[in-house]
Amino acid sequence: MAVRLTWVIFKLKNDVENADQLTFLEGLIYGLCDLVVLYHPKTHKVLSVKSKGVELARLKLESWVGKTLTDLTEIDSTNKLIKLLKTPTDLLHCKAKDLEEDWRHINFTSSGTNSAPFLVKFFKLKSEEQLVMVARDLGSMAKMQQKLMDTHRSMERDYLRLRHMESRYNALFESSSEPIVIVDLTTKKINQANSAAAKALLLDDPKKILGSDFASHFSDENRDELESLLGMAQTQGKVKNLKVKSLASDLDFNLVSTLLVQEGGAHLMVRLNVKSTAPSANLSQLTQAWFSDALEKAPYGFVVTDASGIVLSANEEFVTLSGSFAKAQVLGKPLESWLSRGGVDWGVLVNNLKQMSSLRNFATELLTPSSLTVEVEISASTLSTDEKRYAFFIRDVHRLSQTDPVASSSMAGSVSQLAQLVGRMPMKDIVGETSDMIEKMCIQSALELTQNNRASAAEMLGLSRQSLYVKLHRYGMTDSSDKP
Repeated sequence: MAVRLTWVIFKLKNDVENADQLTFLEGLIYGLCDLVVLYHPKTHKVLSVKSKGVELARLKLESWVGKTLTDLTEIDSTNKLIKLLKTPTDLLHCKAKDLEEDWRHINFTSSGTNSAPFLVKFFKLKSEEQLVMVARDLGSMAKMQQKLMDTHRSMERDYLRLRHMESRYNALFESSSEPIVIVDLTTKKINQANSAAAKALLLDDPKKILGSDFASHFSDENRDELESLLGMAQTQGKVKNLKVKSLASDLDFNLVSTLLVQEGGAHLMVRLNVKSTAPSANLSQLTQAWFSDALEKAPYGFVVTDASGIVLSANEEFVTLSGSFAKAQVLGKPLESWLSRGGVDWGVLVNNLKQMSSLRNFATELLTPSSLTVEVEISASTLSTDEKRYAFFIRDVHRLSQTDPVASSSMAGSVSQLAQLVGRMPMKDIVGETSDMIEKMCIQSALELTQNNRASAAEMLGLSRQSLYVKLHRYGMTDSSDKP
């Protein structure tokens, strides 16, 4: 629009012979520009504002009248505006080149949160008593640029998220102890493999497996089955498990396949599960030995019982917690004989295990032969055996209870803490704890909402100011200098 306006002004300026034609030129400028501002040449105060368009009407530019132009610009545009004010273009003594140059981008203030961008130029019309600023609205362009920036930032966030996901995938894929390879169904070659897969196929360098033919790593007698597996996955999208023999070793693999559909085409993720062999059996026995040793030396008591609660196995920690001297004093006896509430605690434990198969942090006490009690938390689970078996993990919380506010008689701080009081305090006391906790939480919320205004908080809670101060002192929520 600036170029079109420049051509029209220059064309008509050359034809100006009287004041009427100059008046016509001024009117033409008003018609072609989005914004025309008349201002005083010395004070730079705005004398009148004319704008057109719905977008500019929302900016309420009429409020500019009587204000200085430099006060209406953003900080980044003030210096540019001052330079333009010093050199207005004379319409009667200028060239076409002068009309095309020095259109500057100025950001003006607006009633909204964003600035109002304009492409502006200053002119003299009849005299220097009234100068005019003509402007082209760049608001739509600014909005488009803002959308472009928002889209660019969104793409950057998506790209960064994708990179993080790829990094996590690569870390999980490489750290997996299970041999895994990714096969391109189009080329039948391995695109990706982790270190465990290279070791399973007896390759010194994991990079050697990349790009190699998948079927070439297995016995020739399995080649037809492998080709059938890859072909069926590519054409029908179906996969199946397959037993094959490694070409480089005597290991037998059970191939578990999963179809992956990606942008580059269909791929097959194949897990190489080693079939049970003598070495793996020895490894299983060794693992079981580790577990047994770990449970025996665990810092928590560990007990296995049958369905009726008779102790079948226990570690040394439980022997110590129960106040016994040897495992012989524990084995063959019912577990409930060490629980402070006996059959009540045992019934709760068994009912929960029947419903959910596991239980966490059941608070109770162990009763030793010397009539001493030890505060404990019991976690339990149902074992997957032919006969019903229960495993109990018993943690001594006696030391924690000495410093834990939950176990004391002071007010509990949350519902979860109140739940932990069950079994340690009578229900009457727990109900009192609940009432105090709710009252304190209501007072805290009211003080937060009123920014610690005691009078407003009392009114919000429906209390007198004196009653509120009494409760604040009761719960230790006020300074010693405050008086009810």
